[in-house]
Amino acid sequence: MCEGHEKLKIVDNADVELSELSAALSQNRPSWDEYFMLLAKLAATRSTCYSRPVGAVIVRDKRVLTTGYNGAPPGTWHCTDRRQCFWRQPENQVEGIEPKELSRAIHAEMNAIAHAARNGISIDGGTLYCTLSPCINCIKVLISAGIREVFFEHIYDFNNLGGDKFLLAYYEQYKEIITVNQMTLSALSQKIAGEFIAGITSKRRHDHYS
Repeated sequence: MCEGHEKLKIVDNADVELSELSAALSQNRPSWDEYFMLLAKLAATRSTCYSRPVGAVIVRDKRVLTTGYNGAPPGTWHCTDRRQCFWRQPENQVEGIEPKELSRAIHAEMNAIAHAARNGISIDGGTLYCTLSPCINCIKVLISAGIREVFFEHIYDFNNLGGDKFLLAYYEQYKEIITVNQMTLSALSQKIAGEFIAGITSKRRHDHYS
């Protein structure tokens, strides 16, 4: 075999290996739903709520429009700064009012909507990805804002008092207007995301790219 043909053969083999690598990478990528839920989980890392961290992402046509996380209004002190929920502090409780009604936190979904409104971004026809199922107030605001589909990871359990069944039943009355789905990230997608975050994200995948 002449030198030219030998070189051509080497290039062909490299192309085959790269093709196999590309196929493997494509198969192992998170789905679009998983991708946006991973972004919501990342948004939750910014949460300043002392109760539980929640993150939300609103997308349309596979493009991120806005994100949000739960916490106090901008420019004010956060419950994580004082290591206690505002409404749990005796001096902040009011007789006859449910303590949680006094919470300083804005829910992640509402923050995402507020950020979009503040920047003149329409979210009409969008899809929400949230790490926690929307509460009664949030689902109504989402409908009013034009959100047509919701994906959530964990359902709000109302301290294990059966609130999960109540919420799912509550969503049913709006099923003609908005679709609410619970989803779970695959173990593979969680592993891939963890490796990307824990390690050097943009290191070369393969020697063929060097």
